[in-house]
Amino acid sequence: MKAEYKRDINHNYLIFEDEKGIDRSSYQVRMLLGNVIPSILRCHLQNLDGKNFYSYEITSRQSVASYYEGRKFHGEDIRMLLEGFLRVMEELAEYLMNPEQLLIKPEYIYLDIESGTVFFCCLPEQGGEVQTQLREFIEYMLPKLDHEDQEAVFLGYGIYRRVLEPGFQLEMIKEAVYHSEQKGTVRAADTGEEDAAEKEAAVLPEPEEKGKESLPDMPVYAVSSAEKHSGWWWAAGCIAAAAAMLGLLGAGVSGILPWLPAELVIGGGIVAFGIGGFAGWMTDKRKKKQETGAVWEKKEKEQRISLPGDEQTADGPDGKTKASEEGRMETYSDNQNTFYTATENPEAEKAIYGETVALCEGGRQGPSTLVSREPGELATIYLEQELTVVGKLANAADAVIPIPTVSRVHARIRKKDGEYYLADLNSRNGTTVNGQILKNGEEYQLQDEDEVDFAQARYIFLK
Repeated sequence: MKAEYKRDINHNYLIFEDEKGIDRSSYQVRMLLGNVIPSILRCHLQNLDGKNFYSYEITSRQSVASYYEGRKFHGEDIRMLLEGFLRVMEELAEYLMNPEQLLIKPEYIYLDIESGTVFFCCLPEQGGEVQTQLREFIEYMLPKLDHEDQEAVFLGYGIYRRVLEPGFQLEMIKEAVYHSEQKGTVRAADTGEEDAAEKEAAVLPEPEEKGKESLPDMPVYAVSSAEKHSGWWWAAGCIAAAAAMLGLLGAGVSGILPWLPAELVIGGGIVAFGIGGFAGWMTDKRKKKQETGAVWEKKEKEQRISLPGDEQTADGPDGKTKASEEGRMETYSDNQNTFYTATENPEAEKAIYGETVALCEGGRQGPSTLVSREPGELATIYLEQELTVVGKLANAADAVIPIPTVSRVHARIRKKDGEYYLADLNSRNGTTVNGQILKNGEEYQLQDEDEVDFAQARYIFLK
């Protein structure tokens, strides 16, 4: 069974040639072509030059083989695929379709990355025994499992044990996948690893202790009693001022102090509260500034800049760090600002600031990049990884291009033996190199200064 890929203006198709002859009147073919089965890729039958072809639209969808080429399977990935498998088997049963027509192969199972939906190909008179196909698919996943993910290990090896057992039933998969609604994991007993899991859990530190070990030490500063209770003193002062103001107001009203008008008392109280609030704000600001200065002073002392072979001297009482004559950076601090002055030693300056390099000297350093052809319009894409996925969906692409015409998962760039290979991932608007659109499944070896367009996102490849 040979698969081909075809692209028209803005659609991509997976095409199988019928090798056994199509009986259009058969129930299986009529149900496949005449119904929209949710988990089956929409199928069309075409006749070209006397040959029949099954055509499945795969626009903006990624095959499992392509998407996980440079990735590991986590627990949620395996769960998503198995739930998709159970869902399509139930749909086939509902439509009275033969489940052995399903193609359970990584290159023919497609994903909608944004919704997490799994789609399958159903091919009459093709496929094979479900248990055998599922076993081969799990064997494909096992080497790609993330062994640091306990759920991935439990699900992967647990399901594999099930499909090896005689008398395989779908209920076995359902039990494993839906066993725990809370954690979404398979019991260790179901995978025959209960004792190992218990031992592993016994030696793991408690979450709080583990968190304490991973956190860096933070500077701790002593707080004086006056600072700790400054809020209480401020509240007490406000209460006392309010009581005094009310007392004076009452004395004026009752005639004890007839010469004291109420307006003057109220106005004086408002002014007093305003002055007190401003003074409190200034005090708090000064305290925060002192704390910030203390943090930076401590950080500066811990990160003194020195050259190899220099002799470091202790800080003097005036906050000045001496440097040896060999070439050290001198630091002066006045408790508020820190000033750095380099010595006149050229070797010291080279070590601190780096050597000046002429623009025309040598080649480019660092990873290869894709730079925008219109400077400043698009962010530069650095090809640092073995596999870089380009698209506009942030949780699926390594390089995000926020342009509407770019597909959610648009293209991939694979690094191999120092060379970079570009392939389109069934994008709706296509990927072009030097004006030539890439065909489905084609991998183009990028050359220096190639013009690469992801739909309307225009780049230049710099090797």
